[in-house]
Amino acid sequence: MQTAIERWHELLRARAQQMDAAYARLGRTSADYWDRRARGFHQATKDTTATDPLFLRVKQELTPAMRVLDVGAGTGRFALAFAPLAGQVIAVEPNTSMLNFLHNDADGRGMTNIEYVLSTWQDAPANLEAEIVICSHVLYAVQDIEAFLAKLVAATRKTCYIYMRATHLDELTAPIWQHFHGEKRCMPPAYIHALDILFEMGIYANVEMVVMPPSLRFSSVDGAVEELIEQLILPNNAQTRQELHGMLANWLVEREGMFVPPVDALHTAILQITP
Repeated sequence: MQTAIERWHELLRARAQQMDAAYARLGRTSADYWDRRARGFHQATKDTTATDPLFLRVKQELTPAMRVLDVGAGTGRFALAFAPLAGQVIAVEPNTSMLNFLHNDADGRGMTNIEYVLSTWQDAPANLEAEIVICSHVLYAVQDIEAFLAKLVAATRKTCYIYMRATHLDELTAPIWQHFHGEKRCMPPAYIHALDILFEMGIYANVEMVVMPPSLRFSSVDGAVEELIEQLILPNNAQTRQELHGMLANWLVEREGMFVPPVDALHTAILQITP
């Protein structure tokens, strides 16, 4: 019988093989993926926190005396939101480009209580700890998942929150992937797979299902083309861009000045762990 960890690795292996093959066809690798995506990610996620269910949940228990450890902080969506409410925020992020966006935004807002740790969580100092630990949409590609989760829990003095999707964003663009690549897209693990691993580890998490608007947000159809050329590992040539532009123009809808998929919400899980 397959274990939860074996199932996790099977999903990662299938997805990695598919993506590596797509990159190889372009003569590229995924090594600088987040460097290329940092600006678009920053634009898509900024100013989207005030009504976020995880933010509202953490806000209820956060006090000015507490520290928040944001593992995989990205461009700072949560770190910037929690900094005015906490005594200290520790932002762990392995990508320099992403962390620079966070640092610049914090400086622009006069925030001085954020500590920046340029590192993967696996290589981050073992003595990092906080009352509140959050890990938002990070686990999907983590290989050594058991050690990663164990380190999250060990760093938690009060509550650990893991945010993961039930339906991945790639499900939305899967038809476009199949159109260009001629095969179904392999999906990464979802929250249920992480929950199963936690159970096997003897860690019992509370689960709250919430609905979230898709974070695929573009300022224009041209901007969507730029982002999805990268996300879908497509050749950056005139023919592909023209074909993709036509598909996106017929698919995306304009809401509040942004172009978004015609989907109202995606199911997402908040896993809450109290050591």
